[in-house]
Amino acid sequence: MYTFGIKQKARSNILAAFHILIALIFLFDLAHTHEEGKKDWIFSASYLIAGIFLLTAGVFNKKFITSLPKHLALLLFESVLIISGAIYFWSKGASIVAVSHALLAGIIILFLIYLKKREEGEKIIISETNIILPGLIGDRIVEWNELGNVIKKHDLLTLDFKNNKLLQVQVINDDHINEDEFNQFCRQQLALKR
Repeated sequence: MYTFGIKQKARSNILAAFHILIALIFLFDLAHTHEEGKKDWIFSASYLIAGIFLLTAGVFNKKFITSLPKHLALLLFESVLIISGAIYFWSKGASIVAVSHALLAGIIILFLIYLKKREEGEKIIISETNIILPGLIGDRIVEWNELGNVIKKHDLLTLDFKNNKLLQVQVINDDHINEDEFNQFCRQQLALKR
């Protein structure tokens, strides 16, 4: 059995942009926190502080948020604040804004779950029976008879499917795997399963 780690893309910049976007939503919501001509100062102050904090964290993310667990904690904080915003706007009769906030909070929670699942990295497992590929929701099992060729060259793993689809993945942590031995193993499995 062979296990390959997939090289992860840098998510820091994407997450920083996401935090800035949420901060802008908080600051935009400040314009809608009034009732009968007077401001709701408690809610406005909490959203203003959260918006400035998230904006600062997003802009200076390389100094403040140096690891994925810190990003995950910030996403959880954002989802709690957005859910509280949904409750606030629902109580004020702004049901469309409340529903949109609830949907946004749900999306953030799903994104948080996805990132938490991928925190330790994605792995491809190649065994005599099948190949297990990481998927968005769950792992995908590929049988050897679905493949035309499997080859590893340097740090690139290529799976050539019989239905003319090609999957190429940059792999890491494969120093202990002999490339020629692995490619020979794959040729044997493909010959046996045809």
